[in-house]
Amino acid sequence: MRQFRFPLVLSPEQVLWYYQGHITAVVVQADSGETVQLELRHFRSFIRHEGIRARFELSTTEHGKFIALKKIN
Repeated sequence: MRQFRFPLVLSPEQVLWYYQGHITAVVVQADSGETVQLELRHFRSFIRHEGIRARFELSTTEHGKFIALKKIN
């Protein structure tokens, strides 16, 4: 299993673009310096009226398949 920690900040407007179907994924830079692309659907439970502003930990298989995403702050 691999783990990536990263911050994510999305404005309410950017979240709206997701719900309108204009964007489906986000690319983040993990604390390790690695770039990770992740589908926004995994963040649904973290979306608030203010958008998203938090640090996350992503767990994947060794082959990059999604396992879990949790908020860490």
